[in-house]
Amino acid sequence: MSRKIRSLALSSAIVLTAGLALAGCTSDIEASSGSSDAAGGELSIQFVNPLPNYPSWRTIGDCLAEEAESQGVDFTESGPTGSAMDPTTMITQIQSAIANKKGAIMTLPASDAFGPILKQAQDAGIVTTTFYGDGAADSGADINVGVDWTELGKLYVEAIETLPGEKKVGLMTSADTGIGKSWMDGVKAAAEGLDDFEIVGEVYTGDDSSKALSQANALLTAHPEVNVITTNLGTATAGTLSALEAKGLTGQVQFLGNGPDNGGKEALLAGTEYRILMQDLCSAAKKSLDATVEALKSGDAGGETQQIAMGFIMAGTDDYDDLVAKNWG
Repeated sequence: MSRKIRSLALSSAIVLTAGLALAGCTSDIEASSGSSDAAGGELSIQFVNPLPNYPSWRTIGDCLAEEAESQGVDFTESGPTGSAMDPTTMITQIQSAIANKKGAIMTLPASDAFGPILKQAQDAGIVTTTFYGDGAADSGADINVGVDWTELGKLYVEAIETLPGEKKVGLMTSADTGIGKSWMDGVKAAAEGLDDFEIVGEVYTGDDSSKALSQANALLTAHPEVNVITTNLGTATAGTLSALEAKGLTGQVQFLGNGPDNGGKEALLAGTEYRILMQDLCSAAKKSLDATVEALKSGDAGGETQQIAMGFIMAGTDDYDDLVAKNWG
């Protein structure tokens, strides 16, 4: 079987890059393009970036800004600083964008509180675009960038199934609710009925990189039979690999992570990480910006959610460089 397991380009529900975490220091991080000097306006867009300093989200923000400039649209970015997500600050910045009568708001719905505030934006005639939301009727999203969790689960399970022998799998995610639960449900559904595949434990980090080491240690201590650890969190890579190294389990316990950041690239190329999930971040960001601009021009807000596919590939060393050259991350 090819080391490139499978790619996804689906137009339904949701996924993750860097889910929910602790509150950090906050401030507005501004980046604008276009010619408008007004606080808001018909063709003004506010992107509330959940993690502006995290490489994947930095890529999304930069690609949105580039596409906005090419479209001649006034584009502003804000978000919390530091390495942890701060939903409260994000909501405050969305409220500010509503008050400033921005034409559109783009963001990650980082908690259940985002649905009502995005619905409020829609009621004010503002176009709303979400990344990794579910696009449901109560989501408040006119446009959503995401993926089908069931298909994503199949992608993970297919990759793990290329390993020889019995698979005793430990899952690491943000929480047993929301995005974390959706991802785990997808993996469990894909693994159902497999004789050589057993999920033996789950741990949660809140998508806080500082908790990955302790949670990986907890998983390995509680379930010494684990021989595969996998995660949907880019923030889990360094801590998990450190735990395996400290316990002398590198190469014995296989790790499948999310993205090249936080040591993922180096680990993949060194052979200490078996596979990494990679996403077509820039292409999806630009498509979402184009759809947002089209909705602004047509005045189409508050209707059925338009779904935009995020492309995914479970990459190995054979296709990693080609994917990077195509701006996957």
